[in-house]
Amino acid sequence: MFKKQYLAVASAVVLTVGLFPASSDAQVAKKNLSATYNNIKVLYNGNQVSTTIEPFIVNGTTYIPLRMMAGVFNKDINWDGTNYTINVKDQADPGYEAQLSAKDAEIKRLQDKINDLNNEIDDLNDELDDNDSSSDDFDNDLSDLEDTLNDDYGDYEDLEWDITLDGDEDEIEVEIAIDFDDYEDDFNDLSEKKLKTLVEDIVNDIWDEFDDADVTGVIIDSSSDDEQYDFEGDSSDETITFDGDEI
Repeated sequence: MFKKQYLAVASAVVLTVGLFPASSDAQVAKKNLSATYNNIKVLYNGNQVSTTIEPFIVNGTTYIPLRMMAGVFNKDINWDGTNYTINVKDQADPGYEAQLSAKDAEIKRLQDKINDLNNEIDDLNDELDDNDSSSDDFDNDLSDLEDTLNDDYGDYEDLEWDITLDGDEDEIEVEIAIDFDDYEDDFNDLSEKKLKTLVEDIVNDIWDEFDDADVTGVIIDSSSDDEQYDFEGDSSDETITFDGDEI
């Protein structure tokens, strides 16, 4: 009986309170113990915990192997024989690790989605920049054409004309203005044929620069904003109408 007790105490790593000093400064010593075995069982949630070393009682305190309970409480136990140290660490929770893995995968998926959306935003911004640049180029070209038309036709038939252009690449609006306070009689002396020639030349010059643009326009009295004639140019077949009649 004494041999069984001695071997059990010598070979088991046990949980205890109060038998030996807990201080790290405890002196190394040997003590003979008298252990009592009473077929002690350890139950966890009603189920017996198995062990290779039987629990025992010393001086009224029950001792059980530390490693025996480690698995019950999800702990890892390591014995450092060099430093006589017991290392207790938490075991990784498989369920927790699976949750972390799933969250990491979701974070990556969302990050990839964010990256894709950022790329789409960059592409849209580039497209907007291209459109703005194209629009700026068109406006500049339209302004240059307006200056050219005024240079070429601003003194048509020795009258003072003011030509303005507006619109976009699909449709350009033309206003040919003359001040009746100064030129009403001279304007009325112009034949319709000469006015048609003026309109035809202006529309063709516009098509030389913007061949896909339809043209709509008016000839007005700038002193009263009264419309005198209207005209249109269809770019699909390059037909021009003046006051409803094809030129």
